[in-house]
Amino acid sequence: MESVRGKKIVVQCAPPRMLEAGLCGLWISIAGENFDRIYHSPTSSMVHRQQFINHEYGHMILDHEQELLSAERVALLAPLIPMDAIAYALARSRFTDEQEALAEAIGDRLALIMLSDGPEIALGLRTGFGQVL
Repeated sequence: MESVRGKKIVVQCAPPRMLEAGLCGLWISIAGENFDRIYHSPTSSMVHRQQFINHEYGHMILDHEQELLSAERVALLAPLIPMDAIAYALARSRFTDEQEALAEAIGDRLALIMLSDGPEIALGLRTGFGQVL
């Protein structure tokens, strides 16, 4: 996904304030930074963690437009990002609208591709995940 986006993607657990606001996943870009960020709810399951990430990848693949975050929303991520940052994001807290449903469907498909790629990855071959992107 980094090669498709042309920049690094940093994945981290969401800070408590973000979780308290009801967000379980967030894709964020900050003006002046040369990388994207994905924040996800903490989980002990690697599969669940990957699904949060795949969902955000779904938004990226669909080229969903990010919105300018209000100062209140930026505060949810403090101190991970500066309070005066100009931040754009897609935040995941519900699955009711079409964009969220499409991103989740792509996330599910990416998970299936990753599952079937296991033997090829071990051999260092280009996998279905890489071929899709």
